[in-house]
Amino acid sequence: MGWTLTLYYFQHYSTEANVLTVGRLNFAMASLAVYGVYRLVRDVAHLPARIQERQLGWITAAMALVSAFTPWVDAAEVLSMTPGESHQTIYGPVFSFYVLHLLVCLGGAIILAFRERGRRGLPPHVSDQLLLLGVGILGTGSISLISNVLIPYINHDFRWIDIGPLSTLVLLLCVAYAVVRHQLFDIRIFLSRTLGAGMALSLILAVYSALVLLATEKFASLESGGVTRFGVLVLAFSFDPIRRFLEKRIDRLLFSEHHRAKSEHHRLESRVKQAR
Repeated sequence: MGWTLTLYYFQHYSTEANVLTVGRLNFAMASLAVYGVYRLVRDVAHLPARIQERQLGWITAAMALVSAFTPWVDAAEVLSMTPGESHQTIYGPVFSFYVLHLLVCLGGAIILAFRERGRRGLPPHVSDQLLLLGVGILGTGSISLISNVLIPYINHDFRWIDIGPLSTLVLLLCVAYAVVRHQLFDIRIFLSRTLGAGMALSLILAVYSALVLLATEKFASLESGGVTRFGVLVLAFSFDPIRRFLEKRIDRLLFSEHHRAKSEHHRLESRVKQAR
């Protein structure tokens, strides 16, 4: 998502400094995205953590920092003077290593997804999840690499870079189908946390606005910066407890059957312990 958003803003900025900043951020987001996809496949396949994954994580972090804050990946951006034409990217000296990092993460994710789905003892729904992830990553990865890496780097043709973000729909559709059809993620946790965070944020922002208004009227001599810092402190210390409280209430409201079964299970466990 970060890669898609930064590429959108990259295409619509018209000042060279902004384009360069967003362009470098886009490269950093892409390096993080491919590593996240690789880790997702490993987690779905229930593979144990290895030292190589930690090393790859550190390499990814370093690559993202280099991409965002140095000219080694994105050396410069040349703005188009003709309406309708794309910006031109001048690649830095380590761009080839950047591409290698993308290929390692995407290729590793695809190979793992198709290899692990045939592993003995793997539940059928997990095998289906890995198949869908493999197809989605293969589709999105191949289209994005061709439109956003190979064609611009080899032919210096940047007209097709908008196809890359559109190709993420392939992966998103596969993930969505895996969630709905094969229980890729725990929908109960996802819903309760999403609704809880949204309601908590709305409530806290309302309270924050009221407190800032009251503080401004009460202490008119205070500078606005001090009032703002006061409001931010209120927001920071009150958001998480309210979010957790709302998550529990939403969880009980939407999934009462689950909680009843869980309570019954705890009662049976306590009786067994007492009988012993």
